[in-house]
Amino acid sequence: MDIRDEIVQVVYESKDGLFLLEITEAVTNRFKMQVNSRQIEEVVRKNPKLFVEINGKIKAPTHD
Repeated sequence: MDIRDEIVQVVYESKDGLFLLEITEAVTNRFKMQVNSRQIEEVVRKNPKLFVEINGKIKAPTHD
């Protein structure tokens, strides 16, 4: 499992979305992997089909 998969898992479990710091803390605590906000932001930016940013929170895209 790589960092992208871990971020997807954490973000998709949150129905209201998470701030970068919240994602960083969740990945660090849950997967015991040291990451920083810059790494999270880079992964989110490189994967626009997997994540949506709304009001500073990172969410899973919705498909209607």
